[in-house]
Amino acid sequence: MYELSHSLRKNKNELLWLACVALTDQFVHERLTDERYQAGVMELEQHINSSGNLDAVTSVTLKDGTKVTVPDSSRISYEDEPRLMLLQEWNLFDSMLCSSYIATKLKTWSDNGLKKMQLLLARMGFAREECKQKFQYMSVEIKHRMKDMFEQYLPEFGLTDFYYRGFLLLHGYSSKISAADVVYGVTALLESSVESDGSSGSKQFGIAYDALSLNKLEKLETGMRQAIKVQRAVLRQGSTAITKKGSIRSGSKFRWVKLEDSADTKLLCHPQALTKFGYFLMDALREKGARMKPLICVCYTQEQKKVLIVGICGKPRLGAVQGNAFGIAFRSAAEETGAEYFHELFESSWIVLETVAVNSFMIRLTEKLL
Repeated sequence: MYELSHSLRKNKNELLWLACVALTDQFVHERLTDERYQAGVMELEQHINSSGNLDAVTSVTLKDGTKVTVPDSSRISYEDEPRLMLLQEWNLFDSMLCSSYIATKLKTWSDNGLKKMQLLLARMGFAREECKQKFQYMSVEIKHRMKDMFEQYLPEFGLTDFYYRGFLLLHGYSSKISAADVVYGVTALLESSVESDGSSGSKQFGIAYDALSLNKLEKLETGMRQAIKVQRAVLRQGSTAITKKGSIRSGSKFRWVKLEDSADTKLLCHPQALTKFGYFLMDALREKGARMKPLICVCYTQEQKKVLIVGICGKPRLGAVQGNAFGIAFRSAAEETGAEYFHELFESSWIVLETVAVNSFMIRLTEKLL
């Protein structure tokens, strides 16, 4: 879409920023290969450079020589970002503890994993009390040293691809927000639970759409706080599934897990949240040395008589011919159960089914995938 607006000479910074957010969404939700993401990043960096963002005036010099920051300038930049979810809105300790990349690598839910993370912070010279402060209140010196310290010590802990190329929106005196944080916040708003006043999905879409506006940051911040709650639920339920024997069932073609914790199912009973949980489990299993198989996650919806089922085949690989094979198999298996189902979601590998039909559905799905 941005290429179209660019060719029509209607390319504005707002559209360029939305293009950055769109590409980041594909990356964060593991819908494209690393190679395709890098190609997209290079293309957008060229647009950012040519649109004058890097040369934007961020300060002016007064007659007495004093430099003053320009308050109303907005510009897009790019830099290497750490794989730490919502760091600007959270704190360093909890972001490291809960972010899927570090959590699955170090197993931060276990005593040994937590000790490793604390040792890492100590090796870098970061006091625990400092790391538990909200990031914006941390010492400026620590923030400046952070990247150098991470690059020096993370490889010792097996964290070798901690940084990725990301996009930032800089606005006003000191406001800075990353495209990844926008993705997390807007996704959480889209999947927020229906409220008691009857708020519908269309209303949530409107709220999420508003949060993309550069002038509605308060709505985006609400979404980011919700995303933090979801990520904590992912860690809690993911660690339980990994450590509790029998939680993850394994068949010849796929594994499957069913969430039954009533508190966390309210947060994870949405397609994207449950998919995030599934990717967390797949990463954790890979770190344990388990053979990779597709994973099916089952979670009760807010209507207790129905469940949401998502199928995950893993991150796309360059040159792969076949995509997610669950889509057609889901519909066919659901039809054969004779139960009521809903298969009109954004992804064909997401389906809502009557609870009583789950076991029958799994049997038929196994037959379809043989």
